[in-house]
Amino acid sequence: MILDRFDQEFLSASGRAEDLLLDFYGLTISQNNAKKYVAAIRKHLKFKRNLPDINQLGALNETVTKGDGSKTTKRMIELSESDANDPIRIMQLLGFDPLKWELISCKTKRNDWDVTMKMTEGGHQWKEKETNHQYKIEVSVKPIQTVLSTDYVKRIFEELKSPEIKLIKYKPGNVMFELPMMDVHFNKSAWGEETGEDYDIEIAERLYKETVLDLVGKLKQCNLAVEKIIFPVGQDFFHVDNSESATTKGTRVDTDVRWQKMYKTGSELLVWTVEALRSIAPVEIMYVPGNHDKVLSYCAVYNLYARYQDCDGVTVDLSPTPRKYIRYGVNLIGFSHGKEEGKRIEHIMQQERPEDWGETRFREWHLGDLHHEETKEVGGVKIRRISSITASDAWHTGKAYKAQRMAQAFVWDKEKGRQFVFDSNVIV
Repeated sequence: MILDRFDQEFLSASGRAEDLLLDFYGLTISQNNAKKYVAAIRKHLKFKRNLPDINQLGALNETVTKGDGSKTTKRMIELSESDANDPIRIMQLLGFDPLKWELISCKTKRNDWDVTMKMTEGGHQWKEKETNHQYKIEVSVKPIQTVLSTDYVKRIFEELKSPEIKLIKYKPGNVMFELPMMDVHFNKSAWGEETGEDYDIEIAERLYKETVLDLVGKLKQCNLAVEKIIFPVGQDFFHVDNSESATTKGTRVDTDVRWQKMYKTGSELLVWTVEALRSIAPVEIMYVPGNHDKVLSYCAVYNLYARYQDCDGVTVDLSPTPRKYIRYGVNLIGFSHGKEEGKRIEHIMQQERPEDWGETRFREWHLGDLHHEETKEVGGVKIRRISSITASDAWHTGKAYKAQRMAQAFVWDKEKGRQFVFDSNVIV
Protein backbone atom coordinates (compact mmCIF):
# COMPACT_ATOMS: atom_id res chain seq x y z
CA MET A 1 0.00 0.00 0.00
CA ILE A 2 1.32 3.48 -0.89
CA LEU A 3 1.76 5.64 2.25
CA ASP A 4 0.62 9.28 2.25
CA ARG A 5 3.15 12.11 2.57
CA PHE A 6 2.68 12.49 6.36
CA ASP A 7 3.30 8.79 6.96
CA GLN A 8 6.36 8.77 4.71
CA GLU A 9 7.90 11.81 6.43
CA PHE A 10 7.40 10.35 9.90
CA LEU A 11 8.85 7.00 8.83
CA SER A 12 12.00 8.67 7.42
CA ALA A 13 12.43 11.34 10.13
CA SER A 14 15.35 11.20 12.59
CA GLY A 15 15.97 12.74 15.96
CA ARG A 16 14.89 12.24 19.55
CA ALA A 17 11.62 10.41 20.01
CA GLU A 18 10.09 13.09 22.23
CA ASP A 19 10.96 15.75 19.60
CA LEU A 20 9.33 13.72 16.80
CA LEU A 21 6.09 13.36 18.73
CA LEU A 22 6.05 17.07 19.50
CA ASP A 23 6.82 18.10 15.90
CA PHE A 24 4.41 15.70 14.17
CA TYR A 25 1.60 15.25 16.73
CA GLY A 26 2.01 18.18 19.14
CA LEU A 27 2.42 15.77 22.07
CA THR A 28 4.72 16.29 25.02
CA ILE A 29 5.68 12.89 26.45
CA SER A 30 8.51 11.64 28.65
CA GLN A 31 11.55 10.23 26.95
CA ASN A 32 10.92 6.58 27.87
CA ASN A 33 7.26 6.64 26.82
CA ALA A 34 8.07 8.61 23.66
CA LYS A 35 10.50 5.90 22.51
CA LYS A 36 7.76 3.26 22.90
CA TYR A 37 5.25 5.43 21.03
CA VAL A 38 7.59 6.10 18.11
CA ALA A 39 8.63 2.43 17.84
CA ALA A 40 4.98 1.38 17.73
CA ILE A 41 4.04 4.00 15.13
CA ARG A 42 6.94 3.03 12.86
CA LYS A 43 6.08 -0.67 13.16
CA HIS A 44 2.50 0.12 12.21
CA LEU A 45 3.58 2.18 9.18
CA LYS A 46 5.96 -0.52 7.94
CA PHE A 47 3.19 -3.08 8.24
CA LYS A 48 0.79 -0.74 6.44
CA ARG A 49 3.31 -0.17 3.64
CA ASN A 50 3.46 -3.94 2.96
CA LEU A 51 -0.30 -4.26 2.56
CA PRO A 52 -1.57 -4.83 -1.03
CA ASP A 53 -2.73 -1.68 -2.71
CA ILE A 54 -6.47 -1.11 -2.43
CA ASN A 55 -6.70 -0.70 -6.20
CA GLN A 56 -5.11 -4.11 -6.64
CA LEU A 57 -7.65 -5.63 -4.28
CA GLY A 58 -10.49 -4.02 -6.15
CA ALA A 59 -9.24 -5.33 -9.48
CA LEU A 60 -9.17 -8.86 -8.10
CA ASN A 61 -12.63 -8.72 -6.55
CA GLU A 62 -14.41 -9.90 -9.68
CA THR A 63 -16.70 -12.72 -10.80
CA VAL A 64 -17.28 -13.83 -14.40
CA THR A 65 -20.38 -15.88 -15.24
CA LYS A 66 -20.53 -17.95 -18.42
CA GLY A 67 -23.56 -18.98 -20.44
CA ASP A 68 -23.60 -22.50 -18.99
CA GLY A 69 -23.96 -21.06 -15.47
CA SER A 70 -20.35 -21.67 -14.43
CA LYS A 71 -18.55 -18.92 -12.51
CA THR A 72 -14.92 -17.85 -12.10
CA THR A 73 -14.14 -15.66 -9.08
CA LYS A 74 -10.84 -13.84 -8.44
CA ARG A 75 -10.23 -12.33 -5.05
CA MET A 76 -7.59 -11.46 -2.44
CA ILE A 77 -8.42 -13.02 0.92
CA GLU A 78 -6.66 -13.89 4.17
CA LEU A 79 -6.31 -17.62 4.79
CA SER A 80 -4.57 -19.86 7.27
CA GLU A 81 -2.32 -22.51 5.75
CA SER A 82 -4.88 -25.21 6.52
CA ASP A 83 -7.69 -23.29 4.79
CA ALA A 84 -5.44 -22.53 1.81
CA ASN A 85 -5.02 -26.28 1.25
CA ASP A 86 -8.77 -26.95 1.42
CA PRO A 87 -10.55 -26.04 -1.86
CA ILE A 88 -13.98 -26.77 -0.37
CA ARG A 89 -13.31 -24.33 2.49
CA ILE A 90 -12.23 -21.70 -0.04
CA MET A 91 -15.47 -22.27 -1.97
CA GLN A 92 -17.44 -21.67 1.23
CA LEU A 93 -15.50 -18.49 2.05
CA LEU A 94 -16.31 -17.18 -1.42
CA GLY A 95 -19.99 -17.88 -0.89
CA PHE A 96 -20.36 -21.10 -2.93
CA ASP A 97 -22.32 -23.89 -1.24
CA PRO A 98 -20.48 -27.18 -2.05
CA LEU A 99 -23.87 -28.95 -2.19
CA LYS A 100 -25.00 -26.63 -4.97
CA TRP A 101 -21.72 -25.94 -6.81
CA GLU A 102 -19.19 -28.38 -8.23
CA LEU A 103 -15.53 -27.34 -8.10
CA ILE A 104 -13.79 -27.12 -11.49
CA SER A 105 -10.48 -25.60 -10.39
CA CYS A 106 -8.94 -23.70 -7.47
CA LYS A 107 -5.71 -21.71 -7.83
CA THR A 108 -3.98 -20.03 -4.87
CA LYS A 109 -0.95 -17.74 -4.78
CA ARG A 110 0.46 -16.55 -1.49
CA ASN A 111 1.65 -12.96 -1.01
CA ASP A 112 4.50 -11.88 1.27
CA TRP A 113 2.74 -10.37 4.25
CA ASP A 114 0.86 -12.16 7.02
CA VAL A 115 -1.15 -11.59 10.20
CA THR A 116 -0.68 -13.63 13.37
CA MET A 117 -3.77 -13.98 15.55
CA LYS A 118 -4.26 -15.33 19.07
CA MET A 119 -7.28 -17.62 19.11
CA THR A 120 -9.03 -16.69 22.36
CA GLU A 121 -12.37 -17.27 23.96
CA GLY A 122 -13.59 -15.60 27.16
CA GLY A 123 -10.19 -13.99 27.62
CA HIS A 124 -8.37 -17.35 27.52
CA GLN A 125 -6.22 -18.58 24.70
CA TRP A 126 -7.75 -21.84 23.47
CA LYS A 127 -5.51 -22.49 20.49
CA GLU A 128 -1.98 -21.90 19.37
CA LYS A 129 -1.34 -18.66 17.49
CA GLU A 130 -2.48 -18.99 13.91
CA THR A 131 -0.91 -17.02 11.07
CA ASN A 132 -3.08 -15.87 8.20
CA HIS A 133 -1.47 -15.11 4.86
CA GLN A 134 -2.74 -12.99 2.01
CA TYR A 135 -3.66 -15.20 -0.96
CA LYS A 136 -4.64 -14.43 -4.49
CA ILE A 137 -7.50 -16.85 -5.22
CA GLU A 138 -9.04 -17.94 -8.52
CA VAL A 139 -11.92 -20.41 -8.20
CA SER A 140 -14.05 -21.85 -11.01
CA VAL A 141 -17.30 -23.68 -10.22
CA LYS A 142 -20.36 -24.95 -12.03
CA PRO A 143 -23.89 -25.42 -10.68
CA ILE A 144 -25.13 -28.83 -9.59
CA GLN A 145 -28.63 -29.89 -10.61
CA THR A 146 -30.67 -29.10 -7.48
CA VAL A 147 -34.28 -29.43 -8.56
CA LEU A 148 -35.91 -32.74 -9.35
CA SER A 149 -38.01 -31.55 -12.26
CA THR A 150 -40.27 -33.51 -14.57
CA ASP A 151 -38.26 -32.11 -17.48
CA TYR A 152 -35.10 -33.71 -16.11
CA VAL A 153 -36.81 -37.06 -15.52
CA LYS A 154 -38.24 -36.89 -19.05
CA ARG A 155 -34.76 -36.27 -20.44
CA ILE A 156 -33.45 -39.31 -18.55
CA PHE A 157 -36.19 -41.41 -20.16
CA GLU A 158 -35.34 -40.07 -23.61
CA GLU A 159 -31.66 -40.90 -23.14
CA LEU A 160 -32.46 -44.55 -22.53
CA LYS A 161 -32.14 -46.75 -25.58
CA SER A 162 -35.26 -47.02 -27.68
CA PRO A 163 -37.10 -50.13 -26.55
CA GLU A 164 -37.01 -53.17 -28.76
CA ILE A 165 -39.91 -55.10 -27.28
CA LYS A 166 -40.45 -58.46 -28.90
CA LEU A 167 -43.76 -60.22 -28.52
CA ILE A 168 -43.55 -63.47 -26.59
CA LYS A 169 -46.07 -66.30 -26.71
CA TYR A 170 -46.51 -67.83 -23.29
CA LYS A 171 -47.56 -71.34 -22.39
CA PRO A 172 -50.33 -71.86 -19.81
CA GLY A 173 -49.12 -72.05 -16.23
CA ASN A 174 -50.38 -72.92 -12.76
CA VAL A 175 -47.91 -71.21 -10.40
CA MET A 176 -46.91 -67.63 -9.64
CA PHE A 177 -43.31 -66.54 -9.16
CA GLU A 178 -42.66 -63.60 -6.83
CA LEU A 179 -39.38 -61.67 -6.91
CA PRO A 180 -39.30 -59.02 -4.13
CA MET A 181 -35.84 -57.43 -4.26
CA MET A 182 -36.08 -55.48 -1.00
CA ASP A 183 -33.82 -52.66 0.21
CA VAL A 184 -31.15 -52.71 -2.48
CA HIS A 185 -30.15 -49.13 -1.54
CA PHE A 186 -28.62 -48.51 -4.94
CA ASN A 187 -25.91 -45.81 -4.59
CA LYS A 188 -25.13 -46.52 -0.93
CA SER A 189 -21.45 -46.08 -0.09
CA ALA A 190 -19.72 -48.34 2.44
CA TRP A 191 -15.97 -48.51 3.00
CA GLY A 192 -14.83 -51.99 3.89
CA GLU A 193 -12.12 -50.87 6.30
CA GLU A 194 -14.76 -49.03 8.32
CA THR A 195 -17.77 -51.32 7.92
CA GLY A 196 -16.26 -54.71 7.07
CA GLU A 197 -17.99 -54.68 3.65
CA ASP A 198 -17.45 -52.57 0.55
CA TYR A 199 -20.53 -51.33 -1.28
CA ASP A 200 -20.87 -48.85 -4.11
CA ILE A 201 -22.93 -48.44 -7.26
CA GLU A 202 -20.80 -50.85 -9.32
CA ILE A 203 -20.81 -53.52 -6.62
CA ALA A 204 -24.57 -53.10 -6.16
CA GLU A 205 -25.27 -53.44 -9.90
CA ARG A 206 -23.11 -56.55 -10.24
CA LEU A 207 -24.51 -58.14 -7.08
CA TYR A 208 -28.10 -57.36 -8.06
CA LYS A 209 -27.72 -59.03 -11.44
CA GLU A 210 -25.99 -62.06 -9.95
CA THR A 211 -28.79 -62.42 -7.38
CA VAL A 212 -31.62 -62.12 -9.91
CA LEU A 213 -29.95 -64.65 -12.22
CA ASP A 214 -29.40 -67.03 -9.28
CA LEU A 215 -33.05 -66.88 -8.20
CA VAL A 216 -34.37 -67.16 -11.75
CA GLY A 217 -31.99 -70.06 -12.37
CA LYS A 218 -33.37 -71.92 -9.34
CA LEU A 219 -36.89 -71.37 -10.66
CA LYS A 220 -35.95 -72.83 -14.05
CA GLN A 221 -34.36 -75.88 -12.40
CA CYS A 222 -37.76 -76.75 -10.93
CA ASN A 223 -39.23 -76.93 -14.44
CA LEU A 224 -42.49 -75.31 -13.35
CA ALA A 225 -45.24 -73.90 -15.57
CA VAL A 226 -45.21 -70.24 -14.49
CA GLU A 227 -48.43 -68.37 -15.14
CA LYS A 228 -47.20 -64.92 -14.07
CA ILE A 229 -44.43 -63.13 -12.19
CA ILE A 230 -44.87 -60.49 -9.47
CA PHE A 231 -42.14 -57.85 -9.34
CA PRO A 232 -42.59 -55.10 -6.71
CA VAL A 233 -40.40 -52.02 -7.31
CA GLY A 234 -39.49 -49.41 -4.73
CA GLN A 235 -38.84 -50.63 -1.20
CA ASP A 236 -35.68 -48.47 -0.97
CA PHE A 237 -34.33 -49.60 -4.31
CA PHE A 238 -32.57 -46.22 -4.42
CA HIS A 239 -30.57 -45.00 -1.43
CA VAL A 240 -31.49 -41.31 -1.74
CA ASP A 241 -34.37 -39.26 -3.10
CA ASN A 242 -32.87 -35.89 -4.08
CA SER A 243 -29.74 -33.96 -5.04
CA GLU A 244 -28.73 -33.37 -1.41
CA SER A 245 -27.75 -37.04 -0.81
CA ALA A 246 -30.74 -37.29 1.51
CA THR A 247 -33.70 -39.61 1.94
CA THR A 248 -37.31 -38.59 1.34
CA LYS A 249 -37.54 -37.06 4.82
CA GLY A 250 -34.19 -35.28 4.51
CA THR A 251 -31.79 -37.59 6.35
CA ARG A 252 -28.27 -37.24 4.92
CA VAL A 253 -26.64 -40.57 4.05
CA ASP A 254 -23.38 -41.77 2.49
CA THR A 255 -23.57 -41.99 -1.31
CA ASP A 256 -21.23 -43.09 -4.08
CA VAL A 257 -22.19 -41.04 -7.15
CA ARG A 258 -24.39 -38.11 -8.20
CA TRP A 259 -28.11 -38.80 -8.05
CA GLN A 260 -28.46 -38.39 -11.82
CA LYS A 261 -26.11 -41.30 -12.47
CA MET A 262 -27.80 -43.31 -9.73
CA TYR A 263 -31.23 -42.79 -11.28
CA LYS A 264 -30.17 -43.49 -14.86
CA THR A 265 -28.16 -46.61 -14.02
CA GLY A 266 -30.86 -47.87 -11.65
CA SER A 267 -33.60 -47.37 -14.23
CA GLU A 268 -31.60 -49.33 -16.80
CA LEU A 269 -31.09 -52.10 -14.22
CA LEU A 270 -34.84 -52.36 -13.64
CA VAL A 271 -35.44 -52.63 -17.40
CA TRP A 272 -32.84 -55.40 -17.53
CA THR A 273 -34.73 -57.22 -14.76
CA VAL A 274 -38.09 -56.94 -16.48
CA GLU A 275 -36.60 -58.26 -19.72
CA ALA A 276 -35.15 -61.25 -17.86
CA LEU A 277 -38.47 -61.99 -16.17
CA ARG A 278 -40.82 -61.49 -19.11
CA SER A 279 -38.86 -64.05 -21.11
CA ILE A 280 -40.35 -66.59 -18.67
CA ALA A 281 -43.91 -65.37 -18.08
CA PRO A 282 -46.03 -62.20 -18.06
CA VAL A 283 -44.81 -59.72 -15.44
CA GLU A 284 -46.90 -57.62 -13.05
CA ILE A 285 -44.95 -54.63 -11.69
CA MET A 286 -46.18 -52.63 -8.72
CA TYR A 287 -44.92 -49.50 -7.01
CA VAL A 288 -44.30 -50.07 -3.29
CA PRO A 289 -42.77 -46.92 -1.72
CA GLY A 290 -39.92 -47.07 0.76
CA ASN A 291 -38.76 -44.46 3.24
CA HIS A 292 -35.54 -43.62 1.36
CA ASP A 293 -36.80 -43.21 -2.22
CA LYS A 294 -40.51 -42.45 -2.35
CA VAL A 295 -40.18 -39.98 -5.26
CA LEU A 296 -37.43 -41.49 -7.39
CA SER A 297 -38.75 -45.04 -7.17
CA TYR A 298 -42.13 -43.78 -8.41
CA CYS A 299 -40.36 -42.07 -11.33
CA ALA A 300 -38.54 -45.32 -12.09
CA VAL A 301 -41.81 -47.29 -12.07
CA TYR A 302 -43.34 -44.66 -14.33
CA ASN A 303 -40.41 -45.20 -16.68
CA LEU A 304 -41.31 -48.89 -16.81
CA TYR A 305 -44.94 -48.00 -17.46
CA ALA A 306 -43.98 -45.69 -20.34
CA ARG A 307 -41.74 -48.36 -21.84
CA TYR A 308 -44.13 -51.31 -21.56
CA GLN A 309 -47.58 -49.72 -21.80
CA ASP A 310 -48.18 -51.34 -25.20
CA CYS A 311 -46.63 -54.67 -24.25
CA ASP A 312 -49.15 -57.45 -23.59
CA GLY A 313 -46.71 -59.30 -21.34
CA VAL A 314 -46.12 -56.48 -18.82
CA THR A 315 -48.56 -54.57 -16.58
CA VAL A 316 -47.62 -51.76 -14.20
CA ASP A 317 -49.50 -50.62 -11.09
CA LEU A 318 -48.66 -46.93 -10.58
CA SER A 319 -51.19 -46.26 -7.84
CA PRO A 320 -49.70 -44.19 -4.97
CA THR A 321 -51.18 -46.35 -2.21
CA PRO A 322 -48.49 -47.39 0.31
CA ARG A 323 -49.72 -50.98 0.42
CA LYS A 324 -50.42 -53.32 -2.50
CA TYR A 325 -52.21 -56.68 -2.63
CA ILE A 326 -52.03 -59.67 -4.96
CA ARG A 327 -54.76 -62.30 -4.97
CA TYR A 328 -53.71 -65.56 -6.60
CA GLY A 329 -56.12 -68.46 -6.12
CA VAL A 330 -56.29 -69.20 -2.40
CA ASN A 331 -53.34 -66.86 -1.69
CA LEU A 332 -53.49 -63.23 -0.59
CA ILE A 333 -50.14 -61.42 -0.41
CA GLY A 334 -49.75 -57.88 0.90
CA PHE A 335 -46.71 -55.69 0.14
CA SER A 336 -45.53 -52.74 2.21
CA HIS A 337 -42.23 -51.32 3.35
CA GLY A 338 -43.44 -51.88 6.92
CA LYS A 339 -41.96 -48.66 8.27
CA GLU A 340 -45.11 -46.77 9.21
CA GLU A 341 -47.76 -49.31 10.22
CA GLY A 342 -46.22 -50.73 13.38
CA LYS A 343 -48.37 -53.42 15.03
CA ARG A 344 -51.36 -52.24 12.97
CA ILE A 345 -49.99 -54.34 10.13
CA GLU A 346 -51.42 -57.40 11.94
CA HIS A 347 -55.02 -56.30 11.31
CA ILE A 348 -55.05 -54.00 8.30
CA MET A 349 -55.27 -56.67 5.59
CA GLN A 350 -58.64 -57.79 6.96
CA GLN A 351 -59.90 -54.20 6.85
CA GLU A 352 -58.54 -53.21 3.44
CA ARG A 353 -59.32 -56.50 1.61
CA PRO A 354 -62.22 -58.09 3.51
CA GLU A 355 -63.62 -60.05 0.53
CA ASP A 356 -60.23 -61.43 -0.49
CA TRP A 357 -59.53 -62.25 3.15
CA GLY A 358 -62.70 -64.30 3.39
CA GLU A 359 -62.05 -66.16 0.15
CA THR A 360 -58.40 -67.08 0.70
CA ARG A 361 -56.64 -69.57 2.90
CA PHE A 362 -53.00 -68.49 2.80
CA ARG A 363 -52.24 -64.88 3.65
CA GLU A 364 -48.88 -63.18 4.03
CA TRP A 365 -47.39 -59.73 4.43
CA HIS A 366 -44.06 -59.23 2.67
CA LEU A 367 -42.25 -56.29 4.27
CA GLY A 368 -38.81 -54.69 3.94
CA ASP A 369 -36.99 -51.95 5.89
CA LEU A 370 -35.15 -54.03 8.52
CA HIS A 371 -32.76 -55.82 6.12
CA HIS A 372 -33.10 -59.16 7.90
CA GLU A 373 -35.40 -62.16 7.77
CA GLU A 374 -38.13 -62.36 10.39
CA THR A 375 -41.42 -64.28 10.34
CA LYS A 376 -44.36 -64.49 12.71
CA GLU A 377 -48.02 -65.44 12.38
CA VAL A 378 -50.75 -63.37 14.01
CA GLY A 379 -54.52 -63.74 13.61
CA GLY A 380 -54.46 -65.75 10.41
CA VAL A 381 -51.78 -63.78 8.54
CA LYS A 382 -48.07 -64.56 8.29
CA ILE A 383 -45.92 -61.42 8.60
CA ARG A 384 -42.63 -61.88 6.82
CA ARG A 385 -39.72 -59.46 6.85
CA ILE A 386 -37.54 -60.10 3.80
CA SER A 387 -33.76 -59.87 3.80
CA SER A 388 -31.59 -57.58 1.70
CA ILE A 389 -28.42 -57.91 -0.35
CA THR A 390 -27.18 -54.45 0.70
CA ALA A 391 -24.11 -53.95 2.87
CA SER A 392 -24.01 -52.11 6.19
CA ASP A 393 -22.94 -48.48 5.91
CA ALA A 394 -21.11 -46.50 8.60
CA TRP A 395 -24.30 -45.63 10.50
CA HIS A 396 -25.58 -49.22 10.65
CA THR A 397 -22.13 -50.49 11.59
CA GLY A 398 -21.91 -47.96 14.41
CA LYS A 399 -25.26 -49.18 15.72
CA ALA A 400 -24.12 -52.83 15.38
CA TYR A 401 -26.97 -53.61 12.94
CA LYS A 402 -25.75 -56.69 11.10
CA ALA A 403 -27.69 -59.38 9.24
CA GLN A 404 -27.13 -62.19 6.76
CA ARG A 405 -27.15 -60.55 3.33
CA MET A 406 -29.52 -62.43 1.06
CA ALA A 407 -32.53 -62.18 -1.26
CA GLN A 408 -35.55 -64.41 -1.48
CA ALA A 409 -38.09 -65.41 -4.11
CA PHE A 410 -41.33 -67.36 -3.74
CA VAL A 411 -43.41 -69.79 -5.78
CA TRP A 412 -47.18 -69.88 -5.17
CA ASP A 413 -49.61 -72.56 -6.25
CA LYS A 414 -53.20 -71.49 -6.90
CA GLU A 415 -54.67 -74.25 -4.74
CA LYS A 416 -51.85 -75.36 -2.44
CA GLY A 417 -50.36 -72.05 -1.32
CA ARG A 418 -46.68 -71.22 -1.07
CA GLN A 419 -44.62 -74.12 -2.40
CA PHE A 420 -41.01 -72.89 -2.61
CA VAL A 421 -38.81 -70.26 -1.03
CA PHE A 422 -35.58 -69.69 -2.94
CA ASP A 423 -32.66 -68.14 -1.07
CA SER A 424 -29.74 -66.36 -2.69
CA ASN A 425 -27.01 -65.70 -0.13
CA VAL A 426 -24.39 -62.99 -0.57
CA ILE A 427 -20.91 -64.47 -0.13
CA VAL A 428 -18.14 -61.90 0.37
